[in-house]
Amino acid sequence: SKESNRGVIMRILCIGDSNTWGFNPANQLRFEKRWTRLLQAYCPDDEIIEEGLNGRTFAFVDPFCKERCGLDALPSILRSQDPIDLVLVMLGTNDLKTIFHASASGIAKGARNFIREIQNPYYYNYSVPKILMISPILLGDSLLEIEKVYGDFDAHSMEQSKYLAQEIKKVCDTYQVDFMDASQYAQAGSLDAIHLDEENHAKLAQAIYEKIQRVRK
Repeated sequence: SKESNRGVIMRILCIGDSNTWGFNPANQLRFEKRWTRLLQAYCPDDEIIEEGLNGRTFAFVDPFCKERCGLDALPSILRSQDPIDLVLVMLGTNDLKTIFHASASGIAKGARNFIREIQNPYYYNYSVPKILMISPILLGDSLLEIEKVYGDFDAHSMEQSKYLAQEIKKVCDTYQVDFMDASQYAQAGSLDAIHLDEENHAKLAQAIYEKIQRVRK
């Protein structure tokens, strides 16, 4: 990291799913004003590295799209982006899918494995980065009505979504990793009750920026 007038210049790697990629459910394309881009505007001296993938999980392997497993891709991402000062991780939504039938505590074990991998010095020529683990926004209340019984999520998904933040926070406390709950600042848009809309991308970007300022010190 170098010094600038505004503080320490950081390379910040943002690993996430479609809400990091910026998926717009209205047209299946990408929001220009997604939170990672807005964060770059807030932090002009830092380098924000976008690493969002639609459908990405923490650790579960989707049998229909195996490359979505975050844990499998993580070593390659870390090596290719070295040096990294801070890794932001916002995953967990896709782990709630009916196909995996997982509990919040089970999903949090994926977060634990993510932390262990990121903290592994073997992957870096430079220093081991700091981590900010962000538990995702909640699935919206209207999701089951929108998706019907044959959708990707069910009542179990909705229930476990509410416990995800507390379970991921427990893991972060154990490993002394910074934590933030995205659902305290933003929510899913009404169109599909899963994805952030532009307004909520903006809210999340502001909250993450403020959190980074505290982590940076």
